[in-house]
Amino acid sequence: MAVENENNKEEIKELIEKCIKCGLCRSLCPVLRILREEQYSPRGKVIMIDNGFIEKIVYDCTLCKACEEQCPVNLKLCKAFIKCREVLVNQKKEIPANREMIRNIEKTGNIFGVKGEDNYLNF
Repeated sequence: MAVENENNKEEIKELIEKCIKCGLCRSLCPVLRILREEQYSPRGKVIMIDNGFIEKIVYDCTLCKACEEQCPVNLKLCKAFIKCREVLVNQKKEIPANREMIRNIEKTGNIFGVKGEDNYLNF
């Protein structure tokens, strides 16, 4: 896992290193619209990651890619955030909801933990 994490961290650096921190990504971010704190913006996350902090805050991204569409240097920020999530999972620092989802998939094959016929709506 250590080698995989180091590889992921290197890939994350490569994905975000061209960020010019212009803030154009902020205008379409649905998370920033709700939470209204810079750390939740795509730029805020990039700054934190660039400073060596891979935090659980990357789970607050919806991965909608609106920031990527707005980015003047065509960064693939969602890919970087997914890699950050992988690092956190490998370090056993994922959020409880993530662990629950994984358990549900393992037990029932779906994220909600519903088995067999319970998956279907009965009208």
